[in-house]
Amino acid sequence: MAKKGCRICSLVLLLLLALTIPVWGETEREDGYYTLVNEEGEVICRTSHQVGKGDQYLSADNYLYRVEEVKEDTAHLRLVRKVNLEAAIVPSLAARIGTALSQLLARGEEYVQGENRPVAIYHTHSDESYVPTDGSSSVHGNGGILRVGDSMAQTLQERGSNVVHDKTSHEPHDAMAYDRSRRTAVELLKKNPIALIDIHRDAVPPDEYAEEINNTAVTKAQLVVGRQNPNMKANEAFAQQVKAEVDKKYPGFIKGIFYGKGKYNQDLAPRMLLVELGAHQNSREEAERGAAIFATAAQDVLTRAGASNRAVGGGSTRALLWIIGLAIVGIGIYSAINGGLGRSGAKIGGTTGGTGTDGEDPKEE
Repeated sequence: MAKKGCRICSLVLLLLLALTIPVWGETEREDGYYTLVNEEGEVICRTSHQVGKGDQYLSADNYLYRVEEVKEDTAHLRLVRKVNLEAAIVPSLAARIGTALSQLLARGEEYVQGENRPVAIYHTHSDESYVPTDGSSSVHGNGGILRVGDSMAQTLQERGSNVVHDKTSHEPHDAMAYDRSRRTAVELLKKNPIALIDIHRDAVPPDEYAEEINNTAVTKAQLVVGRQNPNMKANEAFAQQVKAEVDKKYPGFIKGIFYGKGKYNQDLAPRMLLVELGAHQNSREEAERGAAIFATAAQDVLTRAGASNRAVGGGSTRALLWIIGLAIVGIGIYSAINGGLGRSGAKIGGTTGGTGTDGEDPKEE
């Protein structure tokens, strides 16, 4: 009996571990940052995101790297391939299937071509601020990042776009911030936005984002895509479309796309984007100008009619499917602990069918 209880406890712990992996991936370092280096030791990127094996980075010049090993503050990368963004923005069969499934899961939502659908903006880490301007890296209740969002919203509005800028606070800035901001994202999705943007800032040395455009100091932008969500292919396609469009006007302004081990609420809909503008040691004015440049350069893609983002029901359904998937994994673990599928199947008084395969990295070849 004690042995059986131990097995059950092991199963529960493994399931809890599976559930906490995406949450860990969505947290940020509080004690520094990671430096991502290629096989020659060249610095490709620095980020305050948690970095683990299997994460990926698409550089400004469109080289895709995969994290092979993390030692202390350094993540060692392996070059996967050069990505042709012009080809990548044409949706692959997998991406088209993913979008179609998202629409089906969204309770029959149809392809929407509605005009004047808003671009929705919000901030998961609403306290994030810029030390040179705001006096602190975090301002409770009124983070400088809100002003950066204002700059993006105002620029889009001046260019004729409908914008909804939600300034709901999701403090404290902790591992549960994305759970709190998820409620905001769900409410915004009810407005049927054509795109939903979560605006952040990074926490790395200022030169990582420092840029000069037209003799004016600005900050670069970085996009983030969550690898732990069923919308990953659609989210990736959207991020690559945005980068390809901005690259045409301001090459290098988007310094890269980070693929992290989280979902960042991007499982809710296919046209969700996480944008980082500057770091805590850059000035807020530079980040505001960066936000305006991003809005100007990316507007055509951001406001291009596409699949409906109203996947509120679909997000809930997908979350349920993830739970079911974890349960299946749990059954497999239980089977292994109990000495085989046939034996454990008899123990739980049921039958199982089909086979499972290990999940492949969505970008690995």
